Amino acid sequence: MGPIEAPPLDQRARILDTALHLMAANGSHAMSMRSLAAACDLNVATIYHYFGSKADLLAQVVAHRDYPDLLPDVPPIDAELEPRARLAALLTWLWAEMATQDDMWRLLLGESLRGETAALGSAAELSALFESALTRWLGVLFTDVVPEPVVLARVLRGLIYGFFVEHLPLPVDDRRRLLSRRADEVASIVIAG
Repeated sequence: MGPIEAPPLDQRARILDTALHLMAANGSHAMSMRSLAAACDLNVATIYHYFGSKADLLAQVVAHRDYPDLLPDVPPIDAELEPRARLAALLTWLWAEMATQDDMWRLLLGESLRGETAALGSAAELSALFESALTRWLGVLFTDVVPEPVVLARVLRGLIYGFFVEHLPLPVDDRRRLLSRRADEVASIVIAG
C-alpha cells in the first residue's frame, strides 16, 4: 500500500470559489451540493465534510472574502489633480476594483433580492464598511473642497452602487468605458467650479 495522500490545503478555498461562481451564475437556490461536488471533481461527502448545509456554504462563500483588505487606507489617486479630475479618478478606480469581484456582486445582489438572510446581513455589513472607507478617503483626498465627507460619502455610495449594478451585465471593457464617462459626469456635478 502506497502513502496516503493528504487533501490539498486549499481544497476548502477551491470549493468556496467554485460555489461562488455557480451561485453567482444561477443563484444559490439553483445550485445543488451534488452539482458543486461535480464541478469540483469531488464526491458530495467531501463537500459536506467542509459545509454542513447549503445555507452554511452560502454564509461561508460570502465570509470567505476579506473585504477590509480590499479597501486600502487611501486609494492610489494623484492628490495633485484638480478636484474634479481627482473625484473622477477615484470613481473610476472604485468601479475597476469592484469589477474584480463581479461574482460576489452578482451573488449578493441576487440573494439580497431573494431575501436570503445571510446575503442581506453581509451586504449591509459590506455597505457600512464601504461607506466608512469612502468617508475616510474623501476626508483625505478632498480636504480642499469637501466640507462634509460623511454626507458626500452617503450620496456617492448610492451612485457608485447604482451605476455599477446598472452596467454589471455588460462586458468588463464596455463597462469600464461607460463608467469612466459616468465618473466624469458625477465629478462635474459634485465638484463646483
